[in-house]
Amino acid sequence: MVQQPTYGLRKRTLSGSTVIELSGELDLLATTELMISLDAVCDTQPRQLVLDLRQVTFLDCSGLSLLCRIRNRLRGERSRLLLVLDDPRHRRLLRLTRLSDIFDIAPDVPPTPQ
Repeated sequence: MVQQPTYGLRKRTLSGSTVIELSGELDLLATTELMISLDAVCDTQPRQLVLDLRQVTFLDCSGLSLLCRIRNRLRGERSRLLLVLDDPRHRRLLRLTRLSDIFDIAPDVPPTPQ
């Protein structure tokens, strides 16, 4: 029996920014599969990558690791990474792991690049 993915990914461009909307569970299975897609996005060297996490229902350490990986890859390309999240549990997780200060975080997708 093949396990169905418990996550979703949708990519779009908005005002010159690449917006990736992630949904569902960002666990070990999801992040292993998402890494390939997100690495490909990083390879395009977007001026700004917006990761919209508002539809993410579960985020564990492998999900945090994926976010750090993307941040580190884009930092080397001089691109900006913006996390969009409004779930207090996810904000708390970032704060407890002392990652909240290394990410730019917004409650909504900005209409134009900042």
